[in-house]
Amino acid sequence: MDRWPPIDAPELRARLALSDDDFVAMLATMTTQIGPRTFTEELHAHALGYPWARPPRSFLLDGEAVRLLDDLPAAERDALLADARRDRWPLLAFGSNGAPERLALKFAHLPAEQHRVLVVAGDLHDFDVGFSAHPTFYGAMPGTIFPSPGTAVRASVLWVTTEQLLALTWTEISYALGRLDGVRFMPDLDGVAELDGLLAFVSRLGAHRVAGETVALEAIPATGRRAPARSQEDVLTAIAVDLFGAEATARDLVRALMEDFGALAVTLAPRLRATAAPFASPHWTPLPNGGAGDRSPT
Repeated sequence: MDRWPPIDAPELRARLALSDDDFVAMLATMTTQIGPRTFTEELHAHALGYPWARPPRSFLLDGEAVRLLDDLPAAERDALLADARRDRWPLLAFGSNGAPERLALKFAHLPAEQHRVLVVAGDLHDFDVGFSAHPTFYGAMPGTIFPSPGTAVRASVLWVTTEQLLALTWTEISYALGRLDGVRFMPDLDGVAELDGLLAFVSRLGAHRVAGETVALEAIPATGRRAPARSQEDVLTAIAVDLFGAEATARDLVRALMEDFGALAVTLAPRLRATAAPFASPHWTPLPNGGAGDRSPT
């Protein structure tokens, strides 16, 4: 894969092209605009449930309907894969973008023909998924990849149109869009070749570390995992204890994020950034200049 997708929205190009300092300043301004919300146990459970439910294997999402590729006739499945490779961009998904319900929401505003996406599950080698060093407005610490030689982490490749990619990029505010080349993604479909290049989002704020060590997101399976794995609740609780005292819990932190996200982010964000591990890999190339891009996926 040696081309870039076109980013036609000037405001999005400008955001993607921000320097790190300007990006952090923009993010600080944005967080102050999130008003208070009523905390509920449902919101607490939603935060702890990140990255949310997804099928165990590859699937086709069509609107809100999910069809496992294993259940499709071979000819239909092969045609879908061939069309995807010809007309679409391969985008790595390791968090909420691999969950059908979230994808359906993110594409809901697009024309009906843009509600269909092929999601190929498999293993990304020599990387793991940890926690991006920032809380979200829904209370969770979202995922981000980090290099981990010898690890094979469960992930997916979304075969997206340019319009779908733009829709996703708008939502991935705290992430850089770029390309991973010379990597190894092994699909779980028999007869489907591995991918050595794909687009990906990585956290601009780095991966969360505990006692100086990057930790993996326990909810995402991996083999050969080298990093210690932590649950969402464990990580949120540790942050709550640091902020509020020894008796604090994940629930206390989620409540505080709901009630005054802007004020808490002002306090929390610098602490998390100060101890985070920046993403660095010889396989990574950030999208240049905000994404003028080519128009062909292949």
